[in-house]
Amino acid sequence: QGSSTTSAHRVRACCQLMSAVPVSKAELEFTLQALRSEGVRVDGRALTACRRVGIRFGAAHGEVEVTFGPTRVLAVCTGEIVVPPLERPNEGRIAFHVDFGPIASPSFDVGRPSVHATTVANLIERLIKGSRAVDSEALCVVGGQKVWSIRVDIRALDDDGNLSDACAVAALCSLLHFRKADVDVRGDTASSFSAEERVPIPLSIHHLPVPVTVALFSAASNSGKPSMEPTWILDPNRLEETAMDGCLCIAVNQHGELCGIHKPGGMPIDFAVIKHCTELATVRAKELTARIQTELEADMARRQEIRRNVHQQFSEAQLLTVEVRSAIARKSRASNSSLPGGRLLKTEVLSAQEGGAIDSAGGMPKPEDEYAAQYIEAELEAVAAEAAELEAQLAAAESAEMAEVASASHSASASNARVVAVRRGRKKRRST
Repeated sequence: QGSSTTSAHRVRACCQLMSAVPVSKAELEFTLQALRSEGVRVDGRALTACRRVGIRFGAAHGEVEVTFGPTRVLAVCTGEIVVPPLERPNEGRIAFHVDFGPIASPSFDVGRPSVHATTVANLIERLIKGSRAVDSEALCVVGGQKVWSIRVDIRALDDDGNLSDACAVAALCSLLHFRKADVDVRGDTASSFSAEERVPIPLSIHHLPVPVTVALFSAASNSGKPSMEPTWILDPNRLEETAMDGCLCIAVNQHGELCGIHKPGGMPIDFAVIKHCTELATVRAKELTARIQTELEADMARRQEIRRNVHQQFSEAQLLTVEVRSAIARKSRASNSSLPGGRLLKTEVLSAQEGGAIDSAGGMPKPEDEYAAQYIEAELEAVAAEAAELEAQLAAAESAEMAEVASASHSASASNARVVAVRRGRKKRRST
C-alpha cells in the first residue's frame, strides 16, 4: 500500500511538471470528486468518449496536421538515399524525432528535447518499428550500397492532453501520405526520377498500430484501504492528466490485433481491467483507422482532379467577377466618333442598358449575352468601315502614282527626240 501510494504521487508530480498551465489544488479535487463519486468529467464527456479527431494533409506528400480537440500536432516525413550500415546492409532506416517546444506549452524548454518528448519518441519507435508496421527491406535500393532513410519530424503545436496518442497518429498518417521517388536500378547504379518524370511510390506498410491511452484513477477509500476497482477514462485532457494516478497505453491495429501495451508505472491494476480496456481500444483503433483511410482517399481524389485539370489553375469559387459594361460602352463610343461620315453604331442601346433602360420590344432588361453580341456587332462594323477607308486611300495613292509614271515617261520620250534631232544636225554640218 505504501509503495503504490508513493508511485502514484510520483506519477502525479511528473504530470504536473508536463502540464501547460499550473493547476490549482481546488481544480484537482473537483476533478477527482466528479470522477469518483458521480462519474462525470470536467468537459462533459462520458468516461469512454473521445474528443473530435481532425486530420488535414498538406500540399507536399508527408505533411499532416492531427488534432485531438484543442491538442494539435504537425508531422512531416522526408526521405533520402544513403549508404546502409554494415550490420544491416539490406534494410532502410526509419527515425522519429519529437519536439515539444514552448509554442505548445510554457513548461517546455527551448533548444533541447524534454523528457516527455524523448519518451514519446521512443514509444512511437517501438510501436511502429517493433510491430514491423513498415517493411524496412522494401526500402533497399542496392544491397549494401544504397537504401532509403525515412525521417519523421513531429512537433507539438498545442498541448491540451494526450500528446502521445496525437503524435503517434500523426506519424502514422505522415508515413501513409509520404511518397518516395521512383528509382531505376541498372547493375550497381541507381538513378532517381522527379515527380514530374514518374509518379512517386508509397511506402510498404503492412498494418496500422494505433495507440489508445487510458487514464487511471484510484477509487476513494472510506475504510482506510484503497479499493481495487479504479476509475478509468479514454483520451484524457490536460487537467485529467494532471490528476490521474497512472496511465495505460494499448496499441491495436485495424485487424483487431494487439500490437503492444505500455504502462509507465503508476497504480497497480487487475488483469480484468486490462482486458476490458483492450476491448475498448480495439473499437477505438478501428474507428481511427477508418477515419485515416477516408481522409487519405479524399486527398488522393483531390490530387487526381488537380492533375487531370492541369490547365485550370483556379476554381470557380476563387475567380473574381468584374462588371465591364461601362468600359464596353466607352470603347464603342470612341469607335463611333472615328467612323467617316458621322455614321453611328448601336451604342445607344448599350448606354441605355448601362443606365438601366429597358428593351423597346419586350419591356424587360436584356441579358448580358445580348450586350456581348451587340458589342461584337459594333466592333465588326467599325472594322469594316476602317477597311473600306484604307482601301479607298490605297486606290487614290495607286492612281496618283500611275499618273506620275505616265507624265515622267512622256517627258522622257520628248527629250529623247530633241537629242536625236540635235545629233542629226551636227552630222549634216560636219559633212558640209
